[in-house]
Amino acid sequence: MIIKKLVLHNFGVYASTNVFEFKGNKPIVLIGGMNGRGKTTFLEAVLLALYGSNSFAYNESNYKSYGQYLKSFVNVSDKTLETYIDLEFSMDNKDNEKYCIHREWIGDKKRTTEKIQVYKDDSYNQFLTDNWSMFIENILPSGLSNFFFFDGEKIAELAVEKTSNQMKESIKTLLGISVLELLKSDLGRIINRTVKNQVGNAEAEEVESLRHQKEIAEINLVAVDEELEKLEETRNILEQKLDVKNQEYIAKGGDIVTQRQELYQKRTALMSKIDNYKEQLVLDAASELPFLLVKDYLRNIRENSEIEQEQKMMEIALKKMNHFSKDYEKNNEQDSAAILRFMSYINKNSITKSHSISYNMSDSSLFKLQVLLDEQLLATKLNVIERQNKLKNMEQEVNQLDSYLSVDINEKEITRIYKEIKEIEQQIIETNVLIERKTNERRSKNGELMSATSLFNKKVEKYLKKMELNDDSDRIIKYAHMADTILEEYKIRLQKNKISVVALTMTECYKKLANKKTLINRISMDPITLD
Repeated sequence: MIIKKLVLHNFGVYASTNVFEFKGNKPIVLIGGMNGRGKTTFLEAVLLALYGSNSFAYNESNYKSYGQYLKSFVNVSDKTLETYIDLEFSMDNKDNEKYCIHREWIGDKKRTTEKIQVYKDDSYNQFLTDNWSMFIENILPSGLSNFFFFDGEKIAELAVEKTSNQMKESIKTLLGISVLELLKSDLGRIINRTVKNQVGNAEAEEVESLRHQKEIAEINLVAVDEELEKLEETRNILEQKLDVKNQEYIAKGGDIVTQRQELYQKRTALMSKIDNYKEQLVLDAASELPFLLVKDYLRNIRENSEIEQEQKMMEIALKKMNHFSKDYEKNNEQDSAAILRFMSYINKNSITKSHSISYNMSDSSLFKLQVLLDEQLLATKLNVIERQNKLKNMEQEVNQLDSYLSVDINEKEITRIYKEIKEIEQQIIETNVLIERKTNERRSKNGELMSATSLFNKKVEKYLKKMELNDDSDRIIKYAHMADTILEEYKIRLQKNKISVVALTMTECYKKLANKKTLINRISMDPITLD
């Protein structure tokens, strides 16, 4: 594979249209540049053009869908949000087979999808467009592309596992939430201990009962949220598996299996047209077409026939003139000598210019000959040339269809993949049903929590008003509940204030790590000297 040209339009850091042409014929391309200038983007563009969603750059990314991955590359500098890639390459140094892949997408929609067009030898190829994944897998499988495309500056992911409970607790500690939760737990224990020391306080026991109901409602809601999160994660995994299986189905030639009957019908229709054109050419050969071989001879016949026609008309005219001259002599004897000399001159000259009659064509035959030479032969010639060109194009198309239909396809393997696709789709449907049920259950649990919280808050407010003049134990309960309410509000506000600061700090740390990693890679891999 020899890469000839790459065109990037509003792709990543490459704003507007950027054309990269490679004049060399060696199968090695080295791309260099400063950090952040688009070397990795250049590599991802080549992989995206060749493999689409089968690209290992996409599979190794953190994007959950291929549409999000495409949207991440849209350069918004010209406000059009239109992006495309053109990759042109040949199979060898001789350019016997040249291919151009065009992928385009628009980033202004919620769901981003791409359009692909494939050209072979500068001509649009519908079959390659529909089956590009299968074609490129036969030339250079995506699983082997890691051995042919390298990125010397790519930084390994710092964390590859999903967020664990320990990571969640670490984030809480970072935000200061764990201290608040510990304080809230201590307040709860103080309330419980104080309530136990109070005897016969029915209202305090009712408040504690409502608080217990509230805690149970919170636990139930958290449990439903965790189940809902697991179901959504399962659905995401199934959707990713479905994308992989769909690409595998296309790469194995699944689309050709579904198109095979259509291709056979198209071939049959073309063969019928070819037969009709051949019959028409035979009819042309049996009509006026052979006259083209003797066109010059026919022109000679026409010229001689026109002369013969004039000669006939002259003879008729002479006969009439001789007849009229005799009548004139009888009535005008004084002018007879001049008339005789004039008639003698005409007879002498007409005889000198006359020639023998060879064709003796009638007026209608001569007219037909003139039409044949002036119109019919040219029209027949042009029609034959047009039919021959169409016949040649149709025969080429039939040969192309024959090559497509002769592709060796493992239908058992395709059937197996198709069955797996349907099973995954069924699992996604079932998971969506469970998610819908769990979402309805969450609404119910959330309503129960809101109701329990409202009852608890109203009862606490009423109880606290009565507790103002009670003993120290009542005051402890009162202020512990007040502190608990304040802690809830404080925790929310604390998260809002700290989350942006933490995000910026983490971003700066990752940038420093990335620069450090890039510098190490450049020192160890790039043949340069650092001053």
